Amino acid sequence: MQVVGTVVAFGAAPLRDAARLDATALSCEVLSDDFRVIKQAQGGSLLLLLCAEADDPALAAASKAARILRRRGGGEPIVVLPGLPVNPGPQALAKLERAARLTEACVVQPIGSSWSDAVRCFVEPLAVFGLVGVEAHEIHGLVRPRAALLHENVAGVLPQARDVLVTCRLRPNASLREVDYAARAVAERAPKARLVIAGPEVGSDDGPRVLAASLL
Repeated sequence: MQVVGTVVAFGAAPLRDAARLDATALSCEVLSDDFRVIKQAQGGSLLLLLCAEADDPALAAASKAARILRRRGGGEPIVVLPGLPVNPGPQALAKLERAARLTEACVVQPIGSSWSDAVRCFVEPLAVFGLVGVEAHEIHGLVRPRAALLHENVAGVLPQARDVLVTCRLRPNASLREVDYAARAVAERAPKARLVIAGPEVGSDDGPRVLAASLL
């Protein structure tokens, strides 16, 4: 049976961060950047390439891994860059769009968030039961070559976003009001964006309550 996500961590910091994930609950396989291992792995329905750097060699390695895993049955690639403390300016956004073209992947820039948060945002709606579910094609339809910014709250959603994915990570005592609030907030900030919203029930982990990806 195909796993939901194959996560490849390039470098020590992404690998440590990926180790925080509950791979079983997420139906994910987490790999290091050993290409001998990557060539033997089965590709998941999403391929998440976690980069320790945002330079061309790092992008080339991620692109190579994605090509290998796609030949082994993998789905859409998502390249996740190191986190930034604030939103990138116009020049940095242009670099993200260039990275998406070079890698032929959705390139995600976490803002005040982490590599593992990006995995949670895209994988939990597919792998974890929730009060608000989504169809797999809704997630896969978002993941095409383009840039995206990931925030730990809906206040970070970009007004110019074409699509927005919001993963409301519901604790045992949560209610649907959290999902309704997130939907209203996105509609106010990015009224022209198409919204995909999910509410996976994640238990009491240490991750953020909300993750919002603005896809440009």
